[in-house]
Amino acid sequence: MIETRAGENGVVASAFALVEIAEVERLRAAGGPPAFTAEEEAYAGARRDPERRLAARLAAKRAACRLLGDDTLLGEVEVVRGRYGPPALRLSERARARMSALGAAQALVSLTHERRHAAAVVLLVREGS
Repeated sequence: MIETRAGENGVVASAFALVEIAEVERLRAAGGPPAFTAEEEAYAGARRDPERRLAARLAAKRAACRLLGDDTLLGEVEVVRGRYGPPALRLSERARARMSALGAAQALVSLTHERRHAAAVVLLVREGS
């Protein structure tokens, strides 16, 4: 994970996370607290390659949690997407408050995946950036 803080370009912080696609299967089989919301599961399940899509979402959640503080839980970050729009992050009230305390007004996310890995970049940006 790569992280930067406070840039002149409006970026408050950024993080990159890389996940192996196979980790999604292991995580789901472990039976712990769910890493994905019902909406994330439904979105991925409606696609040809659900594990890749969930792995990209897991990468985004981890990157966001890293930026918002290690006490931020995966369940406090949800990756949402309109039918044709880019992905976005929906944060819990506590996570939004943490983002605001860091001086950011918005979280931007970019997702990608290939055959064995998925990755995400999350940017926290100031208002008007």
